[in-house]
Amino acid sequence: MPLSSHGNRAPCSFTLVELLVVTLILAILTAVALPLYLRSVAQSEENACKTNMRSIANAIQANKIRGDEHIYWYGTVDSSAVGIGNELEDLQSVPYCPADGSLYTADWKGPKGKNGFRVRCSNEQHDFKWENGSFKD
Repeated sequence: MPLSSHGNRAPCSFTLVELLVVTLILAILTAVALPLYLRSVAQSEENACKTNMRSIANAIQANKIRGDEHIYWYGTVDSSAVGIGNELEDLQSVPYCPADGSLYTADWKGPKGKNGFRVRCSNEQHDFKWENGSFKD
């Protein structure tokens, strides 16, 4: 029987123990990285939601600056709602919450806007709202 190029040694291969150790290390790394990834995804969705709310608030302010002081609307921020789509003409598209695709609501806080307005997300997990120029919890 002819000798192989390796002599009498067996071909190079991994043992079962080595494969199990590598698999265990990968499982540990995944267990550490997955919660960090999920937390960063939730944080980025929250930041995008806050950016949308700020954009809606800026569009409302721009509308007031243009001179439509006597228009006090409230409701869902949607292009199909009467008045809302026209009031928010500065927005290029209807913003949706990135977490679940829900719409935003805007209303006046106080009698006919004397105390400002607020913008809220329809997502129940987002417990913040834009109110009078800043976010409130």
